[in-house]
Amino acid sequence: MTEENRFRVFLMGLLVGGIVGSALTIFVAQKVRKQLKERGMDLGRAGELAALAKERGDQFLARAREIMRQAIEEGRKAASKARSELGERFEKESGE
Repeated sequence: MTEENRFRVFLMGLLVGGIVGSALTIFVAQKVRKQLKERGMDLGRAGELAALAKERGDQFLARAREIMRQAIEEGRKAASKARSELGERFEKESGE
């Protein structure tokens, strides 16, 4: 087999492999789409589902931020109260 024939065989294999691969991809994609539709998941709704997920995620983050803000505020109040009590106790004990 000459070098030119090897190259032709390689190109023919590449072309046939590309065609077979493309056909299999289309077949499998159609089968997966059908299975998803049977399960109630329409791929056309993917954008709607993504928007819903983003909205719920944003709501969750907003609530988490509010909870953290409240926790920080309560922590600051508790620290201030403890600081005041310790200062009073220190003054009381140092004055005796």
